[in-house]
Amino acid sequence: MIIDRSNRGTRAVWSVRLRTLLLPALVCTALAARTAPLPPTSLPVRVILVANDVRDSMNLVFLHATSGWKKYHPNVNPMNYGRGSPIWREAMRCLHGRISTDTLWITSWEAPRGERAFAAAVTGECDDSDNSVGSWHTHPWKADSLDHPIKTRGLSVGDLRAFRASSDRISLAQWDRDSITGAVRAFNGSMQYPIAVQVQRRADLDSVLSATDSAVAP
Repeated sequence: MIIDRSNRGTRAVWSVRLRTLLLPALVCTALAARTAPLPPTSLPVRVILVANDVRDSMNLVFLHATSGWKKYHPNVNPMNYGRGSPIWREAMRCLHGRISTDTLWITSWEAPRGERAFAAAVTGECDDSDNSVGSWHTHPWKADSLDHPIKTRGLSVGDLRAFRASSDRISLAQWDRDSITGAVRAFNGSMQYPIAVQVQRRADLDSVLSATDSAVAP
């Protein structure tokens, strides 16, 4: 009977040990099976680089969004803001990319779900995926008293507040052709703003476009 109780006690000890070892293994397996975003890195992102084809399509979206920037006087009634004006509406896109050392490459974008464009704001939802990095939106122009464009060259207070509340890695805003400002979230959760945003150059195309830069008011 002493030996029998000893065996039962040994089996009970091993049963507890097995459960203790098995639970962390199951948790690790479950975590490994989840779809994870771009892994954080201790090396800070110093540059956001936009690929050629992506920057071309971003420029087209921006030019379309600002095509009628001269049609409203700067003293327009503030009540007109937020009514979905086709003149000053903003556009939003979801960004995909990859990280290489200290550079985050923007490789593609897609339209968000449920996009709602207003005169001075835009909303939408981006799907989570392995290469999702954040969002990008345009900043519309307004005309001054001399019909020169008034440009919002940085992320607004509302933009930065929304970025802090999100889980995005980056937030970009385009205020002119090839002119983009951005913020990035570091591995420890802190926000870096502004961060350098660059676009690749093609000499044959850029030499032609430089003569008709949208930054020069006609």
